[in-house]
Amino acid sequence: MGASAENHDHSDAHGHDHGPPPPPEPKTPLWLTAVGAVLFLLVGMIWGLAPASTPESAATAAPSAAADAGAR
Repeated sequence: MGASAENHDHSDAHGHDHGPPPPPEPKTPLWLTAVGAVLFLLVGMIWGLAPASTPESAATAAPSAAADAGAR
């Protein structure tokens, strides 16, 4: 026996009762896994199919926003 097994036996000699093992975890319902998979794929498709913003469109949007703020 190794040192860890001896330490374990020593702790049991002092009356440390760990009690019965906890019950097993409940199984996740299959429908919940399916909902998660559908949401993951849906968000991925929306992100992948969304039009990419180009630096030119961002550069042209900034001056028009500044002009709108100055017009007020």
